[in-house]
Amino acid sequence: MTTRLYLTPGGVERLRRRIAATRAAYQAICDDNPAALESGDTSGWHDNFAFEENQRQMHQLSRQVRELETLLGRAAVVPLPGVVEERVILGSRARWRFLDEAVARASWISGWDDGDPDRGRVSYNSPIGAALVGAEPGEERELRTAGTLRKIEVLDVEVVDPAEDVCADA
Repeated sequence: MTTRLYLTPGGVERLRRRIAATRAAYQAICDDNPAALESGDTSGWHDNFAFEENQRQMHQLSRQVRELETLLGRAAVVPLPGVVEERVILGSRARWRFLDEAVARASWISGWDDGDPDRGRVSYNSPIGAALVGAEPGEERELRTAGTLRKIEVLDVEVVDPAEDVCADA
């Protein structure tokens, strides 16, 4: 049985863009094969580093396309919540802090492997996402980060603006 992976609408679009970019990179390598074949020793492909490197990259990129397409096939789209939930869920933003620090942080929970810490987005399958999902405001959870067990406290849960989900990042 295949496990479903959950993505927001923007997460599905980012995944589709990753697939398209990987396919384009694969095609660029394929298009370079004739030049790579001619650039090295013409007695055979086994003495031609450029051609061998192209072949290695082609195999790597084709594997990435298959893996990404498998993820897309397993994906279920979950709409962003329109109202504030009592618990942290996919598509909500949690304000939280480490108990040993005074600084509050905000992270919105995105879909499978769709995190981007620079944008404040953490995937639910990341360590911080897994610790936050299901927590209520005031609840403490444990999180293992960099080999250290730390406690976090969820301060509150907010609705994410849908415009943040469809941002143009890949």
